[in-house]
Amino acid sequence: MKKVSVITLTLVMLISNGVVYSAPRKKRNSGGITPTATSTTTSTNTLTPITIEELETKKEMEELEIGEIIEGQTVIGEISSNLQEKINSAKNSCSGIKKDLDLLFGLNIATTVSSGLGTLASGGALVTGIMKAKTDKDIEAISKKPVSSLTLEEMKAELESIKTELEEAEKKSKTLGNVRTGLMAGSIATSATSLGTSIASSVNAKKLAEKMKECNKSIANLKTAREQFLSDIDDLDVKKLGTSASSVLMKADDIVTACKGYNNDNIKQVQNMSTASAVSSSVGTAVDIAGTITSALANSTKVRNDNSEDGVKKEKNLNLTSNIMAGVSTATSGTSTVLSAISIAKAKEDSDMAQKCEEALK
Repeated sequence: MKKVSVITLTLVMLISNGVVYSAPRKKRNSGGITPTATSTTTSTNTLTPITIEELETKKEMEELEIGEIIEGQTVIGEISSNLQEKINSAKNSCSGIKKDLDLLFGLNIATTVSSGLGTLASGGALVTGIMKAKTDKDIEAISKKPVSSLTLEEMKAELESIKTELEEAEKKSKTLGNVRTGLMAGSIATSATSLGTSIASSVNAKKLAEKMKECNKSIANLKTAREQFLSDIDDLDVKKLGTSASSVLMKADDIVTACKGYNNDNIKQVQNMSTASAVSSSVGTAVDIAGTITSALANSTKVRNDNSEDGVKKEKNLNLTSNIMAGVSTATSGTSTVLSAISIAKAKEDSDMAQKCEEALK
């Protein structure tokens, strides 16, 4: 008979009275298999008895633990998704406010500059008009100056002197009238510019106020969602949050910390002041146009050369009206300048917080 060498590695399970014993594998050597004693009383290896019931209980506990982990991760995923949704809403509502504030800031600066120049122009027109009025009085006094000379030669010389003095005063008066007219015309451009920038500022301030209101609402909702998130995970193992959930929570914390909320009343005041500035600039523009026309008419050759009683009275009235209009224009331009300057300061108040909020939203 042919000799066959058989090497057998077996795991011997000895079952006695419902107890399971695990026996070690038989070791392989050069001479074959070394038999291992099967007696539990003489074996040198210590076997740990595990009942079938204990095996089943252990398995159930492991399955239960896995189930709890899965369930916890599902809950965390759901509340993370809700928190992320509120973060996205905040981004949509709050992004771009810094840019809008900068635009509003720029418009108010433009209004301040243009209305400031208008104040200088109309103020200069008023001063020039006052100087012209004084010169016109001097002209009237010179024209009524009596001749005191006795001889014909002296009389001629005196009359020539009066004529020269009168011509110089007339020239000065006409020059001052032209300067006043030019300054009033220049004030039209500045007032019109102030009007345009003030209207734009008012419109943008109104839109910005609405956007700030929506942003504040989104931030409030995010705060609530964040608190709910922390409440929901209170009974869960925080270590099981995972990278994704932790990242969402950290992002929410950054936004809530940076975006403390916009002062909606503050931006509404900017809107009201911009509207008032626009009204003031509108009045200033109308007055400047009328003042320019009146000043030009008062300084026209036809009116100046009309030495009749009515002609002289008309010239005086036109010059007086021009000066009054220059004064009104100075007041309206000054009002617009002050309102715009205050608006700049108020628009600046939210700018720093808006910058931090924008960075947190990225």
